[in-house]
Amino acid sequence: MAAYRRRGTTTYDTYGSVAYAPAYDGSAVRAPRRQEEVLQPAPRPRQREQVRRRSLERTRVQVRQAGQVAPFAVVGFLAVAVFAALLVMSYAQLAVSNSAMSSLRGELEDLQAEHAVLAAEYEKVFDMDKLQAAVGGEMVRPDSDQVTYIDLSEPDQVTVYAEERTGGLAGALAGAGRVLEGFLEYFR
Repeated sequence: MAAYRRRGTTTYDTYGSVAYAPAYDGSAVRAPRRQEEVLQPAPRPRQREQVRRRSLERTRVQVRQAGQVAPFAVVGFLAVAVFAALLVMSYAQLAVSNSAMSSLRGELEDLQAEHAVLAAEYEKVFDMDKLQAAVGGEMVRPDSDQVTYIDLSEPDQVTVYAEERTGGLAGALAGAGRVLEGFLEYFR
């Protein structure tokens, strides 16, 4: 009989539409029947169990006292500062050299143009016919004993007499002085 009853509650008057079913009351959850309500006891509220937790303890941190500044660190910072100053000074020298080189290139181009003009004027002035007429018949070609040849196959040698180099501590101090002079000259 229970099977017949279930079948009777799920019949629909429309062709599968739940919205017009006579047994549909508007909630998606099926309402419990009276027999089911009586058989199940009412739910009891749960009592909260208190879990004992350990008390939190702060860890003790050992703090060491500030030590002295290491001499190696001071020397390192000084070395970095000196190298930075030398780098700035070398970039300044490079910029000065580049500007001098560009101005010298401009002068070279001007002198080459002037050389071409002067060479053309010289060729106009130097005329063999006029020269032969001025000298007369006395002009002859040189003999082989009158010709001198210069041998340039030996390597070049240069000797600088003006600058003396000193070695050791005196040379190092002189070099450091020149570097310091150049550094101070840059900032003037």
